[in-house]
Amino acid sequence: MAASGKLKGDVYQNSVLGITLSAPKAHFDVRGPISAARKQGRLVDAVYDSGVPERGPKENYTIGLLVESQENYPKGTTLDQYAQSFRQRVEDENVKVFRERIPLKIREVPFVGTIFRFYQSSNAGYYRGLYSTILNGYFVTVEVQCGEEERVQKLLLQVVQIVRSPNDNSVLHK
Repeated sequence: MAASGKLKGDVYQNSVLGITLSAPKAHFDVRGPISAARKQGRLVDAVYDSGVPERGPKENYTIGLLVESQENYPKGTTLDQYAQSFRQRVEDENVKVFRERIPLKIREVPFVGTIFRFYQSSNAGYYRGLYSTILNGYFVTVEVQCGEEERVQKLLLQVVQIVRSPNDNSVLHK
């Protein structure tokens, strides 16, 4: 899976998944498998830092692409069930669900999202949106992190492009 991803300038494309991340002026870091045996990985991160601290929360962001084979879950696991299990793995005392079960379509591909509020102190923190879908036998999650909740979906819609493969017979949403 990791080998199917290509980085060219500020664009990451994964031909197996049919997904492209385009993040102008961001620094990309191509990752790889978390567990090759489980077909699970954090494929890429894109970080944009304006370099101006006082504008940071309004401008800076991080985008990540995570994948996990559907084979790791019981047959018939739906996108909603996967998103719920992912949410439960993330939430803790410093991470609280801000909004959940947020439906979103990108190029007619349904995603289910959860936005978390990460608290660095009692009055400071950031937002992280995890939006998941199913593409070519993988649960695919796009992670968007920024300083303002209103920007999470806007960034997601700006950076993600999906090209569905004619061979992708994924059951997308139940």
